[in-house]
Amino acid sequence: MKKLMRFTVALALVCACIVPINAQSSTLAKAQSYWLNNNELSGLDAVLAVESLGLDVEDEKNNFTLNYSFEAPTNSYGDEITYEEMDAGYLAKNIMALAAIKSDPAKLKLKDGSTINLIDLLKSKIDENGNVDYGSANPESSTAYTMFALAIVDESYNLDKLGLNLTEMQLSDGSWGYNGAWGGPDITGWALAALSLCNNTYQASIDKALAYLASIQIDNGGYNSGFGVNCNSQACAVWGILEYDIQGVKNGTYNKGTGNPYDLLLQFMQEDGSFGASLDVDYGNAYATVQAALTVGVYENGSLIDNIKAQYDEMLNPKNDQPEPTPAPAPVTPSTPADKSITSVKTGDDAVIALTVSSLIISGGMYLFIRKES
Repeated sequence: MKKLMRFTVALALVCACIVPINAQSSTLAKAQSYWLNNNELSGLDAVLAVESLGLDVEDEKNNFTLNYSFEAPTNSYGDEITYEEMDAGYLAKNIMALAAIKSDPAKLKLKDGSTINLIDLLKSKIDENGNVDYGSANPESSTAYTMFALAIVDESYNLDKLGLNLTEMQLSDGSWGYNGAWGGPDITGWALAALSLCNNTYQASIDKALAYLASIQIDNGGYNSGFGVNCNSQACAVWGILEYDIQGVKNGTYNKGTGNPYDLLLQFMQEDGSFGASLDVDYGNAYATVQAALTVGVYENGSLIDNIKAQYDEMLNPKNDQPEPTPAPAPVTPSTPADKSITSVKTGDDAVIALTVSSLIISGGMYLFIRKES
């Protein structure tokens, strides 16, 4: 009986060493489940949210349906418009969504058969001083999303002028608002994320934004700009901070007392994985769910901008899945004795090899231990 017990313990130890731990959190799994069960995507924001969660829209097994046509785009009212008619921010969001689903925005085919370069078009909507054509939208969010898109599709583009203009739109309390008014956590979060793309060039402006968010934060971690804490504003603010300092959020740097702003966001989550607009409801809200899902994805998977950029780069430079041919061994001549040293083999399975060797060593040790005890 003792031998059996020892063997069982030994086997458990070996398995623990070789079986990988699934690090996916229950929050991420729940959010993913919601979108897989509600797979009709209403537009660009939904695409970004789903991709942030690590679900590929273009992957057929996910069975997503997108109610938006890049070949014949529409505005927020459902009216068909041309890309040339779009404001810079909306055009930028189209570029981000295309890059996320691995479709080249520089070579987009329209329904009439023509091809358009959306990246060049976006750049044409920026003047020499870094002002964007924001149309009937607002300059703050249009500038921020323009910076997001260009950071993804053109890493050589200098964002400094755009960033400088964004800092000049910052209100005296450190926030950003709509057309210079109504400052709040929503656009402040977007602006914070955009300025973080310029490294520490605009650190003073970033610090003011963080001070503003801290000034409106209440004890549970929520951001209340005077109209109560709501899911959408909380998600936008937390997304911005995550893009700037994800570890700080996880380590409690941005807590109010013990109230963590991300943990507070999760209190809006419903049983089905959607998010309610406020804390006192027990049903999901479409827009709140989109914004919150995006933020959950960034918390779990890292920067939205970096992850879309990685997908875009992979699309432009696909990995060669074919194994590299093994080079022929060097011929051995009498004057050159063969090298009898062992050459390591480079494979993608180094971790598996290491774990296997470790398990064999542990198994051998356990065997000797059991034999000795017996």
